[in-house]
Amino acid sequence: MITDYKDYTHQSFEEMKMPYLEVKHSRFDHCSFKNTHFDEANFNNCLFMTCDFTGCRLNASKHINTAFTNCKFRFADLFSAVFIDCKMTGSTFNEANLLGIIIDKGNWSYTNLRYHSFKNLDLSQVRFNRADLYACNLENTILNEADLSFANLNQAQLKGCDLRNAKVEGVNWSELDIKGAHLDMFQCIMLAQSLGAKVDY
Repeated sequence: MITDYKDYTHQSFEEMKMPYLEVKHSRFDHCSFKNTHFDEANFNNCLFMTCDFTGCRLNASKHINTAFTNCKFRFADLFSAVFIDCKMTGSTFNEANLLGIIIDKGNWSYTNLRYHSFKNLDLSQVRFNRADLYACNLENTILNEADLSFANLNQAQLKGCDLRNAKVEGVNWSELDIKGAHLDMFQCIMLAQSLGAKVDY
């Protein structure tokens, strides 16, 4: 059983059922949670490093100040999961269910979120530096003050999204559909320059 203030290394928790579990200040290194049930579980100030959550159920789970670095969430069910100030650097979410997910700030840099929908979500101040957001649905998404530096936004849907005050260095504007999007003045200049215009200050 997983308990508070413990370190777990190279341990398997595969196919265990632990709904409503509450864990604080624990560390998991190279652990496997394949097909584990964590429905409505709460993780607070925990660290997961290079862990495998393939097929894991995390429905309505809540994660506060918790790090999932270089973790795999392939086919994981994260329906209505909540992430508050979490660090997800380098994690992958291939074919995971992210419907209803809530992301409150945090660092999602270098994550693989290809093809997922974040339509109408508030992702203000979330760090997506160098994240792979290829073909993501970001329609009407609030990205105010988010960090999208060098993120892959190719084929992403950005209609009506709010990009004001977001960091967009290295973003390829020329292929983005930003009809109805809200941009600040600096972003408008970058957009014009990416389309070949000469901007006179």
